[in-house]
Amino acid sequence: MADKTNDIEDIDVLNDIDLGKVAELKNERMPPRRYQRRRQSQFVPDYIDWKDVGFLKRFIPERGKILPRRISQVSAKDQRRVATAIKRARAMALIPFVTD
Repeated sequence: MADKTNDIEDIDVLNDIDLGKVAELKNERMPPRRYQRRRQSQFVPDYIDWKDVGFLKRFIPERGKILPRRISQVSAKDQRRVATAIKRARAMALIPFVTD
């Protein structure tokens, strides 16, 4: 019976394997990560005029919704300023709320 307990201790895998080698083997099998190229961010002036309909239409698709920041590629601060200008222009009836 003493021999069986020694066999079990020999089978203990965690004590026999060097964890650094396991990490190296895992990294060798993993393909290299591919990074997406960052798109060039759109230029947004310091002051966004709500009367400049041509500029604001760049951020509104056909459906009339404001483009999200991940698609328009502007900073969070610029996105808030663009959204505010679009909402002001809609209130003044320069830009429609929805399209027909």
